[in-house]
Amino acid sequence: MRVISGKYKGRSLVAPKDMSVRPTSDRVKESVFSIINHKVQKSNFFDLCSGTGSIGIEALSRGADKVTFLDHNRKCHRLIEMNLAKCGLEKKSPQMKLIHSSITQGIEILKKSLELYDLIYFDPPYDAGLYTQGLSFISDASLLEPTGLIIVEHDKSSDLPNNVGMLIRDRQKQYGNTHVTFFRHEN
Repeated sequence: MRVISGKYKGRSLVAPKDMSVRPTSDRVKESVFSIINHKVQKSNFFDLCSGTGSIGIEALSRGADKVTFLDHNRKCHRLIEMNLAKCGLEKKSPQMKLIHSSITQGIEILKKSLELYDLIYFDPPYDAGLYTQGLSFISDASLLEPTGLIIVEHDKSSDLPNNVGMLIRDRQKQYGNTHVTFFRHEN
């Protein structure tokens, strides 16, 4: 696992020793970032269900102004902190926010801060059944900029709805068993 492009290009990142955390493959990461590349520069990026933090770190490497990492797993927080350190990034930097919380509580915290995100990468454990609920929380909290995108990484067997609240499916890409579905505001 590595940073693919940008300021931290080529840096190796710490991967979990077991399969309790499933990092996004470099192939999927590279493809997604080539699709959203024009939106990453100077963006406010939200890495929801961050795992190792590799997606948020890739966004920072490619010029995101700010990245919020959210995961409820303490092991993931240690991985994120180690990976930030490998890139010479301080976890207390104003450029990033690291939240240890469930999706529900974390989104509620962010809703109260009135922050809006240009890009939200949502990659929960494939079998956790959090997709529709998570998208609904994001929509209800109005966390997405009007021209923003939500990128959902999921298994090909996951059945994502076409609409959730004010969000509508924009497109979908397939990479083997991994699918990536893009959502945007309906209007």
